[in-house]
Amino acid sequence: MSLFVKSVLLIIVCVCSVVLGGCTSSRLTLFDGDPYTADDIKSMVEEHFEAYHPRLVLQSSKVITTKPYKRNEYTFFDENNGFVFSARASVEVPQLPIPGGQRVTTANMRYAEAYLNHMNGNIAGLAAKYGFHIATPEESETLFKSQIMRQEGTSTVPLFEADDMIFLNQTSTGANALALLRQMYDLYKPNGDGVLVSSVYGRKIGFYYLPNGETDKRKALYIAKFRIGGDKEEWRDTLMSGIGYSDENAEHIERKLVALIDRKIQQAIQGETI
Repeated sequence: MSLFVKSVLLIIVCVCSVVLGGCTSSRLTLFDGDPYTADDIKSMVEEHFEAYHPRLVLQSSKVITTKPYKRNEYTFFDENNGFVFSARASVEVPQLPIPGGQRVTTANMRYAEAYLNHMNGNIAGLAAKYGFHIATPEESETLFKSQIMRQEGTSTVPLFEADDMIFLNQTSTGANALALLRQMYDLYKPNGDGVLVSSVYGRKIGFYYLPNGETDKRKALYIAKFRIGGDKEEWRDTLMSGIGYSDENAEHIERKLVALIDRKIQQAIQGETI
C-alpha cells in the first residue's frame, strides 16, 4: 500500500472518528500525538459504567514516557462509590495498516477491577452471616503469589487463582455456600447488568475448606471454583462453570451443587482427599 493511500486512509478515519466521537479525543492520532486526556478518561468511564453512577474526580496526572510513543497515568477518586483507581493512557502502533498512532487506555478494566475489589467488604459481611471467611485483596494477592499447586486429574494447577477466595469450615453447608454464591452473582450483576464483570473478562469465585482454629490459609483444601460471566451468561452458566456442563435446569444443578459441596466438606473433616 502506497504512502499516499495510507495518508488518505488516515485522514478519512480521523475525520470519521472526530465526527462519531463527540467531545472525546478520536482514537487515531499522529505518531507523536497526545494520549487520551484526563477529561477523556472521565467521560469514557462515566458513560461506560453509567448504571453504577460514577462521579470521577482527578487526583493526579503524570507522564510515564514521551518516546517513541507517549504514555500518561491518571488517578481518579470515584466520589459516588468511594474508591480510588489508576489507569494508563498511551499512543501505540495502529492496528490498521496506516501511518500515525492509536490512542488506547486501560481505564475501563482498571475501574472495574477497583470497583469489584471495593466490594470485598460487602461480600465479607455476607460471608460472615454464614460463618464463612473471605480473603481480603491483600491476602488474595499473597496466596496467589504463593504458587501452591493442587492436583486436577493428571495435571497440577494453581490452588489459589480465584478473584474471591471463600473459606468454609466444619459447620458450613452446601446450601449456605450456594446462597452466598447467588448473592455474589446478584451483587456483581445487579439487574443482570454484566458490564463490570465483562470489563475484567469474568470474575472467578473459589471455595476452600479451612477448619476453625487454623489461621494459615495456605493449608486450605480446594472445594470448587465458579466463574461469573458477562451479559450473555446467566446464573445457570455460573453453576455449570463449577460442576461441568448439564442439560438440566438451574434448580436441578443447584441441588447437585449443594450435595457436592456437602460431600467435600465431610471428606475434608474425615481427612480424606477431596
